[in-house]
Amino acid sequence: MNPDLLLTENQDVLVAALIEKHLPQPVTVSWDEVTRSQVIEVSLQVQDPFERGANYTVAGSKVILTFPLTGTSDMLAYRASTYSYSSMRGEVSGNAIVLEVADRTLTAEVVQSRIDQLRQDIDKRAGWANEDLRRFTEVAKEELKSLYLSRKERILHDREVEEALGIPVRSSDARRQPVPACRKQVALETRRAQAEFVPEPELAEAIYREVLDVVQSWARSLERTPKTSNKLDEEELRDLLLGTLNGYWSGAAGGELFNGSGKTDILIRFNNRNVFIAECKIWRGRKTASEAIGQLLSYLVWRDTKAAIVMFIKTADPAVTMERLHAAVESHPQYVLTKDSTEPQKQVDYVFTADTEGRRISLAIIPVIVRP
Repeated sequence: MNPDLLLTENQDVLVAALIEKHLPQPVTVSWDEVTRSQVIEVSLQVQDPFERGANYTVAGSKVILTFPLTGTSDMLAYRASTYSYSSMRGEVSGNAIVLEVADRTLTAEVVQSRIDQLRQDIDKRAGWANEDLRRFTEVAKEELKSLYLSRKERILHDREVEEALGIPVRSSDARRQPVPACRKQVALETRRAQAEFVPEPELAEAIYREVLDVVQSWARSLERTPKTSNKLDEEELRDLLLGTLNGYWSGAAGGELFNGSGKTDILIRFNNRNVFIAECKIWRGRKTASEAIGQLLSYLVWRDTKAAIVMFIKTADPAVTMERLHAAVESHPQYVLTKDSTEPQKQVDYVFTADTEGRRISLAIIPVIVRP
């Protein structure tokens, strides 16, 4: 991979693109979308009960059933860590499972019985294979992240050496090879022509997570006093959060202090530039999320900048509202990726494209339920 692309691309986006491009996809069968052929007459071979090993021909009927499947069909041929010695029922043909049912006296009951047997067998095999794939994918993600960080460190070290040498680089007319296209949903963007990459200060991932943990703890505390918090407006809720953040760090961040600035609710500044930005909003529909994301993206200028939206929810059905919130975030035109989340009711992490150069930002959405 081109070193400038590796240095400027968001780690999670890069890993997701490689996973989607090179790993199989979980396989599922759409049992409710079955189609069939016409019932046709066929000749069937039947074992002769009176002469051992002999067969004779009888008239019968046959129907062919087709069940579409999604994902990587070869997964059904994979021998999973849990497996069966018996042969698989049905056959994989392209992106479908094909089942032929033939009998001397074909009935709807016979066909349905064979379908039930097929479904039980295929669902079991797909489940085994998909579980192996899930476990392997988690291992692969961690390995890729480790490789990414290792190479990034080496590239930056080499560039520090180049700078220390102070010797001009021999010119070359060799053109840069294009980056292979990845899947559309999680793509590695080609940056427009610009000066050689120079590392920019950023909020370290560990500090970013620490900030978010404090915000989450504050949010859970606020949810335990709904009668009080429900009376507060956006600005008052924001000021409470600012007080918590400044009190927690107690000036230890030096010049990187939490403060409100203009239309920006919460930010950390470094050398007069925004490094971490958060917006506090009260949910008033999908437009609220879209506007908050738009505000954040307009403020951000740093590579791999960290950001967050604290969304206060005062609706009668918070669970439905949170589903609508996350759907609104993923429908934004600059949305790239949703990271895995075990507790979406507390926080979901996303990746967005921040500008025309394809710079990425990490965006955390933290819902806070404040209602009596």
